[in-house]
Amino acid sequence: MRMAVLSPSHLVINTVVADEGWAPDQSDLPGHYAVASATADIGDLYAGGVFSKPPPPVLPPPTTEELIAYASAKRFEVETAGVTVGGAPIRTDEKSQNRVSGAAQLVANDPTLLVIDWEAQPGVWVEVSAAQMKTIGIAVGRHVQACFSTLKAVQAAINSRAITTTAEIDAADWPG
Repeated sequence: MRMAVLSPSHLVINTVVADEGWAPDQSDLPGHYAVASATADIGDLYAGGVFSKPPPPVLPPPTTEELIAYASAKRFEVETAGVTVGGAPIRTDEKSQNRVSGAAQLVANDPTLLVIDWEAQPGVWVEVSAAQMKTIGIAVGRHVQACFSTLKAVQAAINSRAITTTAEIDAADWPG
């Protein structure tokens, strides 16, 4: 017969196969007792003749430092997720931001440059007009700035304790 070995606090500490009537040695395990059970698992609780799973542990709330770090990671995730400009997806990882910024500066400062050859995706080339490149540069810049503006607001809310959970950070007004 399968037996659940219980501590004095009614926590299953082991399961054994033993004869009916078996009990833990009180010299080794004072206050422990056994109950027949085909389903009890180590860690279960026993109360009122029923075995149940213990409640999940209550974790301490995240610290201000943990929330600030989470918010910074969230900002980076949103910032580098990309943006859509005129129906076209534009990459916004750090390398792409630098390239877009450089191309936008080039067309802004060289009025003779009317078209830029642009690798939209690996191996996919498009011609981008100077006006389109300027629009893309502004959109990417605004996207990045909006991410930092949201991070600033979120950090202020964390520091004032208006935000106390990662779910509240996720629910902030991130661009996207």
